[in-house]
Amino acid sequence: MRPRIFAMAVLLCLCFVLPSTARDLRGNSNINFVRELYRKVSATIPSVVNAKGNEEAIRSRLKCYEEYHEYSQRIHICNNAYTKKIVRLARESVRSRPSLGEFAYNVSMCPILHNLCMGQTENDKEHCILFERQCIDYTLDTFWRGAAQYTQQTYRLDQ
Repeated sequence: MRPRIFAMAVLLCLCFVLPSTARDLRGNSNINFVRELYRKVSATIPSVVNAKGNEEAIRSRLKCYEEYHEYSQRIHICNNAYTKKIVRLARESVRSRPSLGEFAYNVSMCPILHNLCMGQTENDKEHCILFERQCIDYTLDTFWRGAAQYTQQTYRLDQ
């Protein structure tokens, strides 16, 4: 009889202990950050500065994705080369002082927004390449060129 009481006591304790150790994952979601970024990028006018180079970087990343199918390879090989190319292009043409760490982190969100765009536009590749360029421009405006509103006007006068 005692083993049965002991087992029931252990089971009862587990019922009270387990729920308190379970984690609430709702606080770990970045969905609101991504939604807000998507909205801001949509409102960004594409720049003519580095347009060709940025588009080449995007197309190179997409081609690299075709060669590497594992997520970790895409991140370490494709996205790393992509970010380095975008930074190199920005260093060549933008003369202001960057917030380089924030820029590199945030420009790494542009491929994610490209994928969201593909889902929103039923795989319109060319539209989403332009959208990713807008993302790069938004990131440059925010973390490299200075105040976003001013640079929207300055870098887009030729259009």
